[in-house]
Amino acid sequence: GFIDCDHISARAMLTIFMLFAIRTEASVLRMLDGSPQTGLHDPIIKYLEDRNVKIHLGNACREILYDTDHEGKPTRVTSIKVGPAKTERKFDAVVCALDVPGIQKILPEDFRKYPQFDNIYKLDTVPIATVQLRFNGWVTELNSEERMLDIAGDQSDGKGGGIDNLLYSADAEFSCFADLAVTSPGEYYKTGEGSLIQAVFDERAFDRSEDQIVKDAITQIHSLFPSSSKLECTWSHVVKLGQALYRESPGQDKYRPKQATPVENFFLAGSYTYQDYLDSMEGATRSGLMVADEIIARADGPDGLKSMMTKWQAANPGVAKDGAEEEAKMPYFATAK
Repeated sequence: GFIDCDHISARAMLTIFMLFAIRTEASVLRMLDGSPQTGLHDPIIKYLEDRNVKIHLGNACREILYDTDHEGKPTRVTSIKVGPAKTERKFDAVVCALDVPGIQKILPEDFRKYPQFDNIYKLDTVPIATVQLRFNGWVTELNSEERMLDIAGDQSDGKGGGIDNLLYSADAEFSCFADLAVTSPGEYYKTGEGSLIQAVFDERAFDRSEDQIVKDAITQIHSLFPSSSKLECTWSHVVKLGQALYRESPGQDKYRPKQATPVENFFLAGSYTYQDYLDSMEGATRSGLMVADEIIARADGPDGLKSMMTKWQAANPGVAKDGAEEEAKMPYFATAK
């Protein structure tokens, strides 16, 4: 959660300790063999496109349109306006898979008449600073100084010296870090160079200059691995995110929404929604599986999503189709069937 021990929720720590205690495979946290784009996004995109899914990029959601009941509460989403031209698109179901700032920005004001949506605005976020440091040796190699200094030849495919795992420390301002040249050598190992340490600083470091963050990171790395003080940092890079994870402070869990919502065809996904894996990539994935279950549960039957869309179209015969006739035949972000 990138929050200090005095301000983090006990639930977060208990969840982590429970996973490590009951799952024997949890002692090693495997990393992607390269960047998230190559190792995660591209395979998912290929899977979808192989099944004729059409993905529209550069078409940000500008406005959500919806029907309301007699109290002015939204009952179903009828369409959304997307892209610079605010083109209106219709859907059987809408899933908002966003982070906390994104969902807080896109939700219409009327949605806040439901406590589930209003509670989202009570969630806060944590600023972080991610730093990458390249060294001329293997920082986490503890067994041999000779091995620590050896960067000759091809040491790709995880052959580099040091610890092949995600690391945690209570003695540094970055709570977790890893040597990407060892854990994810596919794109992060470079011939003739050593460790690429990536560490995430919590909010205490956010207001410091990038140069100061780099200096602090090097100092703390050397403190954790004293032998690495014989190595030189040859390159560095800092990225700051002012609104990263949701803030897992005490009492926040009750504000996290479930994936199904009071609006019959509107669903939520994202690691901030309620699931067991906290605010993480695994949590985001879990929320996607859970929202898929919710959509399937609501899809069929006389009151299902398909039936509701048919009824809505019958009640609104004068509503024009959007865009070209051929494109309108294919549901937006859906399979062509």
